[in-house]
Amino acid sequence: MESEYSEKARYDEREQGSDHVPNPAPDLLGHWEDILAIAGLITTSVNRDAVISEAVEHLARRLHKRARCAILEGDKLVLRHSSGHYESPLDGKLVSEQSVVWEIFKEGKPLNLTDEYQGNGYEHTLKNGISLKAVVPFGYLDPVTEEEKNLGALIVDSGEKGLPISEQEFEYLKIIGLLIGSVVGRIELFDQLTASYVTQQKILKETAHNFRNRMVVIGGLCRRILKLNTDKDLGDDVSLLYKQVRALEEHVDRFESYMGDPRSD
Repeated sequence: MESEYSEKARYDEREQGSDHVPNPAPDLLGHWEDILAIAGLITTSVNRDAVISEAVEHLARRLHKRARCAILEGDKLVLRHSSGHYESPLDGKLVSEQSVVWEIFKEGKPLNLTDEYQGNGYEHTLKNGISLKAVVPFGYLDPVTEEEKNLGALIVDSGEKGLPISEQEFEYLKIIGLLIGSVVGRIELFDQLTASYVTQQKILKETAHNFRNRMVVIGGLCRRILKLNTDKDLGDDVSLLYKQVRALEEHVDRFESYMGDPRSD
């Protein structure tokens, strides 16, 4: 059997949007190859937004649900990536601080809201709020500071159908959340290392350039002393010093040539 659904069914799902919930639901836990596929896809990227966007699109296709992602920007949660049918664009929309999504994000623990009462007392961020949804916060452990970095939260629901997220779907969503966190953590670390390397390289270039300038000044003074000097012993010492200065200038010139011209930065 090629898959749970025929080509026509898959076409119908695409036409109806990811709001459409097929029946029966796929056996998500049995499809580890699917998890490996998305893992391989997002781990090859070095762009955080591309990773999250691809993961959200994947979730919408795989679960046949609406999926979106809120990213922590400063002290605000902002919706930045979404897939499925929504009444209005979500990009840039602030998540209400009185919403259950904010509460779950602060707690840092995934929660599957399968009963309407679980959303009582909270505000909805979207105009037509859906109480039944799954929310999975994600982040990563900074390997340098060993501090937990909270990045955002994945949110999945069935749209107007109002169907709860199954236990299998919720487990699948948590796996994708862990994947996003680990991949984004790797990207953040790579960016830190790159920035550190660039900074160190710039410091080395500037230091070498300034050092060479000082050597040129000292060399000039040595030549001036030799022209004016009448003391043989002093002249010999100054000549030796000048030779050492010239040798240092040559070393610095080779170093600058290897590092690149600091004046080009």
